[in-house]
Amino acid sequence: MFQGVQSLYSTGVLVKESDLFQGQVIFAAMDFAPEKKEAFIVTREICAGRKKIPLGSIGCFVEGKHSKGRIVDMKSRPVIALMSSHIRPLSQHQGALLLTIESPQKRHSLFCNEQLFSSICCLRIHDVLQLRYGRVATVGIVRGFWERRRKPGSGELRMVLIEVELLDPGIIALGNSSSRLKIDASKIVAVSSSITNPIWCKEIGQRSLKKAGSYIMEHLAEDDAEAAWEHDVLQKMEGIMKGIQGHCNSCYLDTTLYSLFSFSSALDGILYSSEVRDATVQQILRQQIVQPLRQHGYVGAENVMNLRRSLRCDSFVTEEKDPEEFLNVLLREVLAVEPLLKIRSDNEVLEYNCYQILAEKDATIKVPIVQQLLEKSLLSYGLKLDEIPSCLILQMPRFGKSYKKFSSVYPSLELDLTDMVEQAPRVCCVCGGEAAHGCSRCQLDSLLHPKLIKLFENLSKPPSHRIGLKHPYKGLGPNSPPTKQYTLDLFAVLCIESSHYVAFVKYGPLRHSWLFFDSMAGTLENEKGTNIPVVKACPQIGDYLAMTPEEFATVDTKQMDAFSRRFFCDAYTFMYQKPQHASYKYWFRN
Repeated sequence: MFQGVQSLYSTGVLVKESDLFQGQVIFAAMDFAPEKKEAFIVTREICAGRKKIPLGSIGCFVEGKHSKGRIVDMKSRPVIALMSSHIRPLSQHQGALLLTIESPQKRHSLFCNEQLFSSICCLRIHDVLQLRYGRVATVGIVRGFWERRRKPGSGELRMVLIEVELLDPGIIALGNSSSRLKIDASKIVAVSSSITNPIWCKEIGQRSLKKAGSYIMEHLAEDDAEAAWEHDVLQKMEGIMKGIQGHCNSCYLDTTLYSLFSFSSALDGILYSSEVRDATVQQILRQQIVQPLRQHGYVGAENVMNLRRSLRCDSFVTEEKDPEEFLNVLLREVLAVEPLLKIRSDNEVLEYNCYQILAEKDATIKVPIVQQLLEKSLLSYGLKLDEIPSCLILQMPRFGKSYKKFSSVYPSLELDLTDMVEQAPRVCCVCGGEAAHGCSRCQLDSLLHPKLIKLFENLSKPPSHRIGLKHPYKGLGPNSPPTKQYTLDLFAVLCIESSHYVAFVKYGPLRHSWLFFDSMAGTLENEKGTNIPVVKACPQIGDYLAMTPEEFATVDTKQMDAFSRRFFCDAYTFMYQKPQHASYKYWFRN
């Protein structure tokens, strides 16, 4: 019936990320789009002489008149008289999506599900959807759109297939061809919630290109220049044999290095400092790991082994370790640089490279938030940050290979440290004035203020401050005048499952700019059992992080795709940095 498959955008070439970035989307909208209605679907059975035109049949109007149409999915392609009560007009794109579905009944069923069909018509590259794969429901990402050509003269309408990359690790393996499917719209069960908002669909209709019949649209939500640039970054950084190659229990070290140096400059000062203890190790780190990683997107296992052999401990060459152990040896003992974090306890300053969060589990909170966990941990032990760190590495409470205190953790994209810094301006949580007293016992009272740290201006005179609690409050000493908020941005998350570390790294400023990295995603069938590192775009992470914590608490993590579930349920280490250290703004712009 069909002669072949042809791209919507270029003859014989599939449109995917390498051809079409986020700045372009498929033009598709429901009745609010200005596109001319050239097709129709039969919504009530039509009797045309001896022929019965079933529900779901697709046709095109003859001579531009809505009173006569040709049924294009029947072999005889009959021309029949039409009644408006028996049909619904379609845009070209709607008709193309429906015509690809073989069964008229399935077409009609999908068309009647207005919300789902509208969402499918508005799909773009990188959107996340749920689909039927065999007898199971799974999750995938839209990677492209194909045009399926009919025989010449057999029909005026096009037929569109949607290319989807499955996210189930059991199917995708190492990114083999079976992970990508070309499906018709009837296979889609649901789409990401960000697609179901009809507001931006209306905007698509209002901003359609002047060229008649064009399907390509400008991106509406994000800057085109950023999207184009991120496309180029993915070309360099994403794929099989990308990232840092693992070898002999090195995943703890591979993920730490990839997270800290692939798209962040927070620790770049260490690479060029003249005050390090071991300049040879510094040179290995800079020239054999960081530079090839940023320039080529790949570092071989031998380069990493050179670093491991230089850490003055044989166990780092062969044994499993923790990221904290590696950082402490590298930064404190080998390079002997300033610690990443200084914490004040009374009059004593404690130095760390990672901060282990210690917080009791609150049965009333379904999904804890990193911001709250950090505040509670510092408050519980009377600690304050001595200064704002350039890089803050937080470890979740976890013991051994299997036990973890929290089944899932919701990362704060922005970490507000204003009330946690010793010399930061202190604001009264009641009136907003300068605070003179603090009470850690009030931290659980959300009625006073949603934040955990409670500071008060005056506890005796103004009526608004008579809170009626007999807690032993603490007087606050003099501090600097109010200036600004102190915030850090999330740039990487390390996850562990069964002793194996993987990482999720922010590679750009857009919401969907997340990469998954596994240094040992598979092995080659050779004598050495060479490991294959994989870097994979995970835009769906951005959709979950766009939710409020309250919205996320209602999500069933068991129904998530494997990558998202790993991100939220296996998170062990969160890395934050000052905004100016997002080196993707500089390294990949040349």
